[in-house]
Amino acid sequence: MGVLKLAHGVLKVNDLPQSLEFYREVVGLHEIGKQNGIVYLGCGADNNYDLALTEGGSGISHFALQVHQEDDLAYFEKKLTELGVRTNRVTDAEPGEKAALQFQSPSGHQIELVLAEDRPHYLHPVVGRKPSRGIAPLDADHITLNANDVKGLAGFLRDTLEFSVADVFEPVAGVWGAAWTHGSDFHHDIAIVGTPDNTTLHHYAFLVAGIDEMKRACDVLGQYGYKVEAGPGRHSVGGNLYTYFLDPSGNRIELSAEMPRADKSRELISWNDFPTAFSAWGAFPPESFAKGS
Repeated sequence: MGVLKLAHGVLKVNDLPQSLEFYREVVGLHEIGKQNGIVYLGCGADNNYDLALTEGGSGISHFALQVHQEDDLAYFEKKLTELGVRTNRVTDAEPGEKAALQFQSPSGHQIELVLAEDRPHYLHPVVGRKPSRGIAPLDADHITLNANDVKGLAGFLRDTLEFSVADVFEPVAGVWGAAWTHGSDFHHDIAIVGTPDNTTLHHYAFLVAGIDEMKRACDVLGQYGYKVEAGPGRHSVGGNLYTYFLDPSGNRIELSAEMPRADKSRELISWNDFPTAFSAWGAFPPESFAKGS
């Protein structure tokens, strides 16, 4: 019962052909299909898409969380409706989706809960996978949103989807500058960074096997003329390994590994120094890291 994982996201890009080349050749995603001006891409483990691209600027158009079964959709549909949130149930809307429940958060983000048509019992790095090229991430991992009201959005996720808050960044006591939330057992499925502007996305994260794959990814980026923005490193918040880079439209992508499991029953941890929270190894985030898309 409940949220299993981040299923996918749809990114807005400035130049669709250029972005497709980047995500196919550099990132190493596989094209699954096209529909209504959207191109659907997967990591190669199954026929579900992990990221889609649509032309029209930058940022996140919508993102989806995967649930276990049909009963989960009915449960959250009832809960959202009782809380006054308008929902829309659809079937076969996108590749690999059996059913989806669509709604909007108070921050304006379009969110879906989806039931996958067919997903392997577990993801294997070799068996059943399409041949790899480029960086070749294993799966979609998590998403970090930009929002004006961090505490409000975290509260919405808690009240509607029964998420827990693992960590928060409080520059001043009681003021949340960032929050890391999870519906699964992993430390964060949706993180939130406060912003005064109207950007929607801080970064979209893919899972890789470990630090050696991050090193290889940095080499791949360099071979194609793209620069690493930050990393490889290890966050203090959450403890996962990270490497960040920007796509041609300025959308930030993270490669993540070693995400720990977190006890949802424990009280959240508060941080008041962002550089300390950012890196357990003493690396300061670059100035560009404050900008979203």
